[in-house]
Amino acid sequence: MSDPNCNEKQIKPDQKGPALLDRQTIASITDQAADILADIGVAFETQRARDLFTKHGATVHGKRVKIPASLLEQALKNLPEPTGTLTGKKRVTASSPFGNAPMIQDVNTGQFRRGTIADAVTMYQLAETSDLYASANPGVADPQGNDSEDPFLGQIAMMLKYSDRRPAIGLRATRSNTRHGDVRFSAKKAIHLIKEIKEADTLPVMAQGICPMAPLSYDEECLMNLEALVEEAQDITIIPCTLTFMTGPESLMGTVIHDIAISLAGIVYVQLLKPGTGVSFSSSSTMTDLKTMQPSYGSPEYLYSQIMFYEVCRYLQIKCTLCGCLSDSRENDYQSGFESCMTALAPFSLTSVQEVFCSPGLMASFAGAGFTKMILDEEMVISCNRLLQGLDLSMDPLLKDKLKKSLDTGSFLSIGSAALYRKEQRVTRIFDKTGIRMDPHTSQKGYVADNVSREIEKRCAAYVLPARSKTQKNLLQKYLPTPCKY
Repeated sequence: MSDPNCNEKQIKPDQKGPALLDRQTIASITDQAADILADIGVAFETQRARDLFTKHGATVHGKRVKIPASLLEQALKNLPEPTGTLTGKKRVTASSPFGNAPMIQDVNTGQFRRGTIADAVTMYQLAETSDLYASANPGVADPQGNDSEDPFLGQIAMMLKYSDRRPAIGLRATRSNTRHGDVRFSAKKAIHLIKEIKEADTLPVMAQGICPMAPLSYDEECLMNLEALVEEAQDITIIPCTLTFMTGPESLMGTVIHDIAISLAGIVYVQLLKPGTGVSFSSSSTMTDLKTMQPSYGSPEYLYSQIMFYEVCRYLQIKCTLCGCLSDSRENDYQSGFESCMTALAPFSLTSVQEVFCSPGLMASFAGAGFTKMILDEEMVISCNRLLQGLDLSMDPLLKDKLKKSLDTGSFLSIGSAALYRKEQRVTRIFDKTGIRMDPHTSQKGYVADNVSREIEKRCAAYVLPARSKTQKNLLQKYLPTPCKY
């Protein structure tokens, strides 16, 4: 793999900027990953996948497929060039709220409970009334009250009823969330439903993340979802989620090598299914906290493993995204704010990334999410972008006259421009900037919480359902849970 004659995509220079790994280390990682594919192999849990590999010269032992270097090199050559232009502007992007959290922090009690249909609706209402979010996703995973005959399609239908943003789905069809356990049917039907509501037949109308099983395995449900995306020509992101010393090697570097290997195996399979199909990568791998046996996402180790993975992908000219705004905290406290901000902002100083994608509201190591944290994270994203992108500052032509007048007035309140002040400065509506002065009607502790509550109430009240035709409403009606029917 390190031979530049094998794959011309490898030797294209990366954009200039900071880097965690040097080129020699990255080349060594790719070589080791290729050796793992050829010598150890990756388990593919369906006969269809194994037969396809056998047809193209791979060696199969039971469920394990050994992928020769020639297949990998051809797959990388077939992969389309990454699209998009480097603008030089850095930003934190709020992709969609919550990721895929099954547990929601109750706004009134602060306790975690299973997410409900009402929680999912509130999530969409808050996302649709903000201009931050780039996509839509059923972020309240498998909510209680979903009585749809096909719960997976029910969640997709809810997304299409309550949101007009482009679907970027982290949820996948499984035997437990589909009618009669028919994963393939539900995965394809979800894509067709999105196409019909978006009224598009050819262009990709959605993106979906596919998470292989560590160590070194693609299970049956994963493959059926992946195959549906390939057959329907939709955008695919392969997202390894490996935990050190549990499902992956105990070292960060070993986990990265594992993740590159398993992700490249996915690219090979996709290119065998349909050459020229685009595939992106991302990573949810991190260290394991052996005290609790839980993943640790609000940590420098998470950032290091994610950035190493990203830089190898850049070397191979494979599109890759970095994810931030993550926290292991179960409270909206100092830990939560620090971890969210660190994971959102630190990548820009460690590598040449231009964009970090966030899911505001995530907490408790992906297991939970909360509306309060969602609003706080949004405010953090806005502040980070003001810092990353700078301000459009200009010289005030009246500055000299104002300074002269200020000698008499002693203040700029009567001579300055409120419009100019508002143009260049933003006063947060959420964070506490009151200093030590106490409001007699509220405690200092409740100041931010009260602001968040008012923001949630205001935005939910302002929410308006996306316009849908009678035909579209009737189509969604067949799949929506009872509480969400038109």
